[in-house]
Amino acid sequence: MSIWEKMLNVDRRWIFLLIGIACVVPFFTPLGLPILPSAEVLGIFDYMEDLGPDNAIFVGFDFDPGTAAENMPMGVAVLRHAFARNIPVFVTAYTPLGQGMAAMAVEELTNASSDDYFMYVNWEDWASIRDQGIIDRAGIEEAWTAEGNTLPENARGWVFEGRDIAMLGYLPYFHLVILGMSSSIASQFPTDIGGTPIEEMPMYQEHKNLREIDLAVTNAGSSACVAWITYGREKIGLPIAFGVTAVMATDYFIYMQSGQTVGQMGGLRGAAEYEVLLNENGYNKGYGKAFVGMDVQNIAHLLIIFLVILGNIAFFAGGFNKKTKLKGRR
Repeated sequence: MSIWEKMLNVDRRWIFLLIGIACVVPFFTPLGLPILPSAEVLGIFDYMEDLGPDNAIFVGFDFDPGTAAENMPMGVAVLRHAFARNIPVFVTAYTPLGQGMAAMAVEELTNASSDDYFMYVNWEDWASIRDQGIIDRAGIEEAWTAEGNTLPENARGWVFEGRDIAMLGYLPYFHLVILGMSSSIASQFPTDIGGTPIEEMPMYQEHKNLREIDLAVTNAGSSACVAWITYGREKIGLPIAFGVTAVMATDYFIYMQSGQTVGQMGGLRGAAEYEVLLNENGYNKGYGKAFVGMDVQNIAHLLIIFLVILGNIAFFAGGFNKKTKLKGRR
Protein backbone atom coordinates (compact mmCIF):
# COMPACT_ATOMS: atom_id res chain seq x y z
CA MET A 1 0.00 0.00 0.00
CA SER A 2 1.43 3.38 -1.07
CA ILE A 3 1.69 6.37 1.24
CA TRP A 4 -1.20 8.00 -0.64
CA GLU A 5 -3.46 5.01 -0.01
CA LYS A 6 -2.51 5.05 3.67
CA MET A 7 -3.40 8.74 3.89
CA LEU A 8 -6.81 8.20 2.30
CA ASN A 9 -7.53 5.19 4.50
CA VAL A 10 -6.44 6.68 7.82
CA ASP A 11 -8.68 5.68 10.72
CA ARG A 12 -11.20 8.50 11.24
CA ARG A 13 -10.68 8.21 15.00
CA TRP A 14 -7.27 9.87 14.56
CA ILE A 15 -9.01 12.81 12.90
CA PHE A 16 -11.50 13.04 15.79
CA LEU A 17 -8.59 13.01 18.22
CA LEU A 18 -6.82 15.84 16.36
CA ILE A 19 -9.99 17.94 16.34
CA GLY A 20 -10.45 17.25 20.06
CA ILE A 21 -6.91 18.39 20.84
CA ALA A 22 -7.35 21.50 18.68
CA CYS A 23 -10.51 22.41 20.62
CA VAL A 24 -9.18 21.72 24.13
CA VAL A 25 -5.61 23.04 24.11
CA PRO A 26 -6.45 26.74 23.41
CA PHE A 27 -8.66 26.84 26.50
CA PHE A 28 -5.63 26.13 28.69
CA THR A 29 -3.02 27.89 26.54
CA PRO A 30 -4.65 30.84 24.73
CA LEU A 31 -2.80 31.64 21.53
CA GLY A 32 -4.02 35.23 21.32
CA LEU A 33 -4.56 35.17 17.56
CA PRO A 34 -5.19 38.76 16.38
CA ILE A 35 -8.77 39.95 16.00
CA LEU A 36 -9.50 43.26 14.30
CA PRO A 37 -12.76 44.93 15.40
CA SER A 38 -15.22 45.55 12.59
CA ALA A 39 -17.04 48.82 11.90
CA GLU A 40 -20.28 47.25 13.16
CA VAL A 41 -18.83 46.47 16.59
CA LEU A 42 -16.93 49.76 16.75
CA GLY A 43 -20.26 51.52 16.24
CA ILE A 44 -21.65 50.09 19.50
CA PHE A 45 -18.43 50.58 21.47
CA ASP A 46 -17.95 54.19 20.37
CA TYR A 47 -21.57 54.99 21.14
CA MET A 48 -21.17 53.56 24.65
CA GLU A 49 -18.00 55.60 25.11
CA ASP A 50 -20.06 58.78 24.79
CA LEU A 51 -22.39 57.73 27.65
CA GLY A 52 -21.93 58.12 31.39
CA PRO A 53 -23.75 58.28 34.74
CA ASP A 54 -26.29 60.81 33.44
CA ASN A 55 -27.42 58.43 30.68
CA ALA A 56 -29.08 55.02 30.80
CA ILE A 57 -29.30 51.94 28.59
CA PHE A 58 -31.36 48.78 28.25
CA VAL A 59 -29.58 45.44 27.82
CA GLY A 60 -31.83 42.61 26.70
CA PHE A 61 -30.83 39.01 27.44
CA ASP A 62 -33.18 37.86 24.74
CA PHE A 63 -31.88 34.34 24.29
CA ASP A 64 -32.07 30.81 25.71
CA PRO A 65 -29.24 28.47 26.78
CA GLY A 66 -29.14 27.05 23.24
CA THR A 67 -27.38 30.18 21.92
CA ALA A 68 -25.64 31.19 25.16
CA ALA A 69 -22.20 30.26 23.78
CA GLU A 70 -22.48 33.21 21.38
CA ASN A 71 -24.92 35.57 23.10
CA MET A 72 -23.68 35.39 26.69
CA PRO A 73 -20.21 36.89 26.01
CA MET A 74 -21.93 39.77 24.20
CA GLY A 75 -24.16 40.55 27.16
CA VAL A 76 -21.28 40.26 29.62
CA ALA A 77 -19.09 42.55 27.51
CA VAL A 78 -21.74 45.28 27.26
CA LEU A 79 -22.52 45.06 30.99
CA ARG A 80 -18.81 45.31 31.82
CA HIS A 81 -18.52 48.41 29.65
CA ALA A 82 -21.57 49.97 31.32
CA PHE A 83 -20.39 49.15 34.86
CA ALA A 84 -16.93 50.54 34.15
CA ARG A 85 -18.40 53.83 32.91
CA ASN A 86 -21.11 53.93 35.63
CA ILE A 87 -23.88 53.88 33.02
CA PRO A 88 -27.22 52.84 34.60
CA VAL A 89 -28.49 49.58 33.04
CA PHE A 90 -32.03 48.26 32.90
CA VAL A 91 -31.83 44.50 32.23
CA THR A 92 -34.73 42.69 30.59
CA ALA A 93 -35.42 39.32 28.97
CA TYR A 94 -37.48 38.42 25.90
CA THR A 95 -37.85 34.80 27.05
CA PRO A 96 -38.40 33.18 30.48
CA LEU A 97 -34.96 31.54 30.40
CA GLY A 98 -33.35 34.83 29.43
CA GLN A 99 -33.92 36.11 32.95
CA GLY A 100 -31.68 33.32 34.24
CA MET A 101 -29.07 34.14 31.59
CA ALA A 102 -29.02 37.77 32.79
CA ALA A 103 -28.54 36.67 36.40
CA MET A 104 -25.62 34.46 35.35
CA ALA A 105 -23.99 37.37 33.50
CA VAL A 106 -24.24 39.67 36.52
CA GLU A 107 -22.92 36.88 38.75
CA GLU A 108 -19.91 36.45 36.45
CA LEU A 109 -19.07 40.15 36.63
CA THR A 110 -19.57 40.43 40.40
CA ASN A 111 -17.93 37.16 41.44
CA ALA A 112 -15.32 37.97 44.09
CA SER A 113 -13.17 35.02 43.00
CA SER A 114 -12.48 36.80 39.72
CA ASP A 115 -9.30 38.81 39.19
CA ASP A 116 -11.28 41.70 37.71
CA TYR A 117 -14.77 41.99 39.18
CA PHE A 118 -17.23 44.64 40.34
CA MET A 119 -18.35 44.80 43.96
CA TYR A 120 -22.14 44.47 44.02
CA VAL A 121 -23.98 46.54 46.64
CA ASN A 122 -27.53 45.37 47.38
CA TRP A 123 -30.41 47.84 47.54
CA GLU A 124 -30.85 47.49 51.30
CA ASP A 125 -27.14 47.93 52.04
CA TRP A 126 -26.98 51.56 50.95
CA ALA A 127 -30.40 52.63 52.29
CA SER A 128 -28.78 55.02 54.78
CA ILE A 129 -27.23 56.98 51.91
CA ARG A 130 -30.60 57.32 50.16
CA ASP A 131 -32.12 58.48 53.43
CA GLN A 132 -29.68 61.38 53.30
CA GLY A 133 -31.09 62.36 49.91
CA ILE A 134 -27.91 61.43 48.03
CA ILE A 135 -28.82 59.89 44.67
CA ASP A 136 -26.17 61.10 42.21
CA ARG A 137 -23.56 58.48 41.30
CA ALA A 138 -20.48 60.36 42.49
CA GLY A 139 -22.16 61.36 45.76
CA ILE A 140 -23.27 57.80 46.47
CA GLU A 141 -19.77 56.39 46.04
CA GLU A 142 -18.24 59.18 48.12
CA ALA A 143 -20.72 58.60 50.96
CA TRP A 144 -20.27 54.83 50.69
CA THR A 145 -16.49 55.02 51.03
CA ALA A 146 -16.86 57.59 53.84
CA GLU A 147 -18.72 54.89 55.79
CA GLY A 148 -15.54 52.81 55.73
CA ASN A 149 -16.24 50.62 52.69
CA THR A 150 -13.18 49.92 50.55
CA LEU A 151 -12.63 48.03 47.34
CA PRO A 152 -10.54 44.83 47.39
CA GLU A 153 -7.40 44.93 45.28
CA ASN A 154 -8.88 42.78 42.53
CA ALA A 155 -12.15 44.73 42.33
CA ARG A 156 -12.62 47.28 39.55
CA GLY A 157 -15.46 49.32 41.06
CA TRP A 158 -18.84 49.43 42.77
CA VAL A 159 -22.21 48.46 41.31
CA PHE A 160 -25.09 49.91 43.32
CA GLU A 161 -28.41 48.14 42.86
CA GLY A 162 -31.05 50.67 41.87
CA ARG A 163 -28.45 53.25 40.84
CA ASP A 164 -26.26 51.28 38.41
CA ILE A 165 -28.50 48.33 37.60
CA ALA A 166 -32.14 47.27 37.71
CA MET A 167 -32.91 43.61 36.98
CA LEU A 168 -36.39 43.90 35.49
CA GLY A 169 -36.61 40.33 34.21
CA TYR A 170 -39.12 38.74 31.85
CA LEU A 171 -42.69 39.55 30.88
CA PRO A 172 -44.74 37.76 28.17
CA TYR A 173 -45.72 39.44 24.88
CA PHE A 174 -42.58 41.55 25.07
CA HIS A 175 -43.42 43.66 22.02
CA LEU A 176 -46.38 45.02 24.02
CA VAL A 177 -44.05 45.55 26.98
CA ILE A 178 -41.80 47.72 24.79
CA LEU A 179 -44.83 49.73 23.71
CA GLY A 180 -45.87 50.21 27.34
CA MET A 181 -42.39 51.26 28.43
CA SER A 182 -42.41 54.04 25.85
CA SER A 183 -44.79 55.79 28.27
CA SER A 184 -43.62 54.37 31.61
CA ILE A 185 -41.17 51.65 32.57
CA ALA A 186 -42.84 51.28 35.96
CA SER A 187 -46.22 50.59 34.31
CA GLN A 188 -44.76 47.35 32.93
CA PHE A 189 -42.29 46.53 35.73
CA PRO A 190 -43.63 47.86 39.05
CA THR A 191 -40.82 45.98 40.84
CA ASP A 192 -37.56 44.34 39.91
CA ILE A 193 -37.07 40.57 40.17
CA GLY A 194 -36.22 40.95 43.86
CA GLY A 195 -39.41 42.86 44.69
CA THR A 196 -37.88 46.34 45.01
CA PRO A 197 -40.27 49.06 43.75
CA ILE A 198 -38.87 50.54 40.55
CA GLU A 199 -40.22 54.01 41.32
CA GLU A 200 -37.96 54.22 44.37
CA MET A 201 -34.80 53.65 42.35
CA PRO A 202 -32.73 56.75 41.53
CA MET A 203 -32.03 55.46 38.03
CA TYR A 204 -35.76 55.25 37.32
CA GLN A 205 -36.42 58.70 38.73
CA GLU A 206 -34.04 60.07 36.12
CA HIS A 207 -35.17 57.79 33.25
CA LYS A 208 -38.87 56.99 33.56
CA ASN A 209 -39.59 55.72 30.05
CA LEU A 210 -37.89 54.53 26.89
CA ARG A 211 -37.95 58.04 25.45
CA GLU A 212 -35.40 58.97 28.14
CA ILE A 213 -33.16 55.95 27.42
CA ASP A 214 -30.05 56.46 25.31
CA LEU A 215 -29.52 52.96 23.89
CA ALA A 216 -31.05 49.48 23.88
CA VAL A 217 -28.76 46.52 23.17
CA THR A 218 -30.61 43.30 22.44
CA ASN A 219 -28.52 40.11 22.61
CA ALA A 220 -30.79 37.73 20.79
CA GLY A 221 -31.11 34.26 19.39
CA SER A 222 -34.67 34.96 18.26
CA SER A 223 -36.85 37.62 16.64
CA ALA A 224 -36.41 40.01 19.59
CA CYS A 225 -34.35 42.30 17.35
CA VAL A 226 -37.35 42.97 15.14
CA ALA A 227 -39.52 43.81 18.17
CA TRP A 228 -36.99 46.38 19.42
CA ILE A 229 -36.65 47.90 15.95
CA THR A 230 -40.39 48.04 15.29
CA TYR A 231 -41.61 49.29 18.64
CA GLY A 232 -38.51 51.01 19.98
CA ARG A 233 -36.58 52.48 17.08
CA GLU A 234 -39.41 53.25 14.67
CA LYS A 235 -42.05 54.34 17.18
CA ILE A 236 -40.02 56.60 19.50
CA GLY A 237 -36.58 56.84 17.88
CA LEU A 238 -34.77 54.75 20.52
CA PRO A 239 -31.19 53.94 19.38
CA ILE A 240 -30.83 50.16 18.97
CA ALA A 241 -27.84 47.82 18.76
CA PHE A 242 -27.84 44.09 18.05
CA GLY A 243 -25.91 41.13 19.39
CA VAL A 244 -26.97 38.15 17.28
CA THR A 245 -25.83 34.63 16.50
CA ALA A 246 -23.61 34.09 13.47
CA VAL A 247 -26.36 32.46 11.40
CA MET A 248 -28.64 35.46 12.07
CA ALA A 249 -26.09 38.18 11.38
CA THR A 250 -26.68 38.48 7.63
CA ASP A 251 -30.43 38.80 8.16
CA TYR A 252 -29.93 41.98 10.20
CA PHE A 253 -27.31 43.77 8.12
CA ILE A 254 -30.15 45.48 6.27
CA TYR A 255 -31.00 47.42 9.44
CA MET A 256 -27.43 48.67 9.62
CA GLN A 257 -27.43 49.66 5.97
CA SER A 258 -30.67 51.58 6.48
CA GLY A 259 -29.23 53.40 9.51
CA GLN A 260 -31.76 51.91 11.92
CA THR A 261 -29.14 50.43 14.25
CA VAL A 262 -26.07 51.80 15.98
CA GLY A 263 -24.08 48.61 15.36
CA GLN A 264 -24.08 44.84 15.53
CA MET A 265 -22.10 42.03 17.13
CA GLY A 266 -22.32 38.97 14.92
CA GLY A 267 -21.68 35.59 16.55
CA LEU A 268 -18.71 34.66 18.70
CA ARG A 269 -16.49 36.80 16.48
CA GLY A 270 -18.52 39.93 17.27
CA ALA A 271 -18.32 39.26 21.01
CA ALA A 272 -14.56 38.70 20.75
CA GLU A 273 -14.15 42.00 18.89
CA TYR A 274 -15.95 43.83 21.70
CA GLU A 275 -13.70 42.12 24.26
CA VAL A 276 -10.65 43.28 22.29
CA LEU A 277 -11.92 46.86 22.45
CA LEU A 278 -12.49 46.54 26.19
CA ASN A 279 -8.92 45.29 26.65
CA GLU A 280 -7.44 48.02 24.48
CA ASN A 281 -9.23 50.70 26.48
CA GLY A 282 -8.38 49.30 29.92
CA TYR A 283 -11.83 48.00 30.84
CA ASN A 284 -10.79 44.37 31.13
CA LYS A 285 -7.81 42.27 32.14
CA GLY A 286 -6.71 39.22 30.22
CA TYR A 287 -8.75 37.25 27.70
CA GLY A 288 -12.52 37.04 27.63
CA LYS A 289 -14.43 33.84 26.90
CA ALA A 290 -15.28 34.87 23.36
CA PHE A 291 -11.66 35.72 22.57
CA VAL A 292 -10.51 32.30 23.80
CA GLY A 293 -13.40 30.69 21.92
CA MET A 294 -12.19 32.32 18.71
CA ASP A 295 -8.77 30.70 19.25
CA VAL A 296 -10.53 27.34 19.42
CA GLN A 297 -12.65 28.07 16.39
CA ASN A 298 -9.74 29.34 14.30
CA ILE A 299 -7.43 26.42 15.11
CA ALA A 300 -10.20 23.88 14.42
CA HIS A 301 -11.02 25.53 11.09
CA LEU A 302 -7.35 25.67 10.06
CA LEU A 303 -6.94 21.98 10.93
CA ILE A 304 -10.00 21.02 8.89
CA ILE A 305 -8.75 23.06 5.90
CA PHE A 306 -5.33 21.40 6.21
CA LEU A 307 -6.88 17.92 6.26
CA VAL A 308 -9.06 18.71 3.24
CA ILE A 309 -6.03 19.94 1.28
CA LEU A 310 -4.00 16.91 2.37
CA GLY A 311 -6.78 14.57 1.31
CA ASN A 312 -7.02 16.18 -2.12
CA ILE A 313 -3.25 15.98 -2.61
CA ALA A 314 -3.32 12.28 -1.74
CA PHE A 315 -6.28 11.69 -4.08
CA PHE A 316 -4.67 13.28 -7.13
CA ALA A 317 -1.03 12.37 -6.42
CA GLY A 318 -1.97 8.73 -5.94
CA GLY A 319 -3.80 8.67 -9.27
CA PHE A 320 -7.13 7.77 -7.69
CA ASN A 321 -8.87 10.34 -9.88
CA LYS A 322 -7.85 8.35 -12.97
CA LYS A 323 -9.03 5.08 -11.47
CA THR A 324 -12.39 6.66 -10.73
CA LYS A 325 -12.74 7.74 -14.35
CA LEU A 326 -11.92 4.23 -15.59
CA LYS A 327 -14.55 2.67 -13.32
CA GLY A 328 -17.07 5.16 -14.64
CA ARG A 329 -16.40 4.12 -18.24
CA ARG A 330 -16.90 0.43 -17.45
